[in-house]
Amino acid sequence: MRHLSELRVRFGDTDMLGHVNNASYFTYMEEARCDFLQAVGMTDIPLILASAKVDFRAQTYYPDVLEVETWVTRIGNTSFDVANRMRRQGTDTVVFEGVAVVVYFDYEAQKPAPVPDELRQVLEAYHEPLTD
Repeated sequence: MRHLSELRVRFGDTDMLGHVNNASYFTYMEEARCDFLQAVGMTDIPLILASAKVDFRAQTYYPDVLEVETWVTRIGNTSFDVANRMRRQGTDTVVFEGVAVVVYFDYEAQKPAPVPDELRQVLEAYHEPLTD
């Protein structure tokens, strides 16, 4: 199962060439990830971002609207991977794909902690391994 979000490109997301600046996509990934976590009722959990890998597929412009698919590609002991695929609304044009490694984190101990069973069950409903 995949979660769907809609993001509107803001004028301030663009660069001097008129297309969305590459750094803005990391914000889009974060917005979609937060939207996903809110939608599944997991808003007050201690997470940190460990890494993000992205592939830029097509240029995006203001005032495009992006349809964002979010799903979980891996669930580990202390972390999980959240994937995003963004399409220009109303088309099949994929403009961006990315995967973020999110760590369940114990801020008091300042180290990763095991993903709780409650969160793991929610994530498993959206689990779909990446295929090459």
